[in-house]
Amino acid sequence: MEHAIVRSKMKKGLPLMGDPFMKYYVPDTDWLTSPSFNRMLKSYTSVFVKPDIGRKGNGIIRVRNIGRKRVEISSQQGTIACPRDQAYSKIEPMLQPNKSYLVQQGINLATYKRRPFDVRVVLQKPSGIWRATLMCAKVAPRKSSVVTNVAKGAKDYNLYRLLRRTDQILKTSEVMRDLLDVSFQTAQILNAKFPLRIVGLDLAVDKRGKVWFLEANTKPDNVGLESIDRRLHRKYLKAKRIIRKASEE
Repeated sequence: MEHAIVRSKMKKGLPLMGDPFMKYYVPDTDWLTSPSFNRMLKSYTSVFVKPDIGRKGNGIIRVRNIGRKRVEISSQQGTIACPRDQAYSKIEPMLQPNKSYLVQQGINLATYKRRPFDVRVVLQKPSGIWRATLMCAKVAPRKSSVVTNVAKGAKDYNLYRLLRRTDQILKTSEVMRDLLDVSFQTAQILNAKFPLRIVGLDLAVDKRGKVWFLEANTKPDNVGLESIDRRLHRKYLKAKRIIRKASEE
């Protein structure tokens, strides 16, 4: 029973962008070049520059339009402002020369206590059927945070409880249904391309309640999630045991 570790974000994103259902849930994404960057910056309020292969939010840069053809560039090194037509020359020195990068439409994330959050859904395939076995919300430590990775100080919350307490009025049951629909569709589409037994999905909910796909991780780190929803965590451990047993046979 094989399981592929797929590291490239673009390799995982392309099958979803080409799917008639999922393309509606995938932010505009392209390889980073000066023309693609400038096109997106003119089209969207904000864009994110991400390494094609990277973990834990490392190397991610946010560029946000702030009016009068000026932008704000935020990274782990801090925040600077500059004219929009100089933005690409400002981010170029921040990029590692041996890495490929993506530029992606920024999502206006829903917030909890004025801090942005996204959603992690873990799916496993213990008996030939995908099951959602872990879910949580990851809340950024600050209003201005660039990423919502736990490695960068974000905190895990029970997803259902948090959705009922967001700063925006969201239809909790509809958002939960859409999160699960997108998760199962994503797992099935990716599984048609790569042999998978587990996938961790990073999804977003915007301020209007729309669900977006952000990233799929074929080797998800689920440490610390056992206390978020103990019933779901038992389900996760059971599926993990079945998968391990099947792989040993």
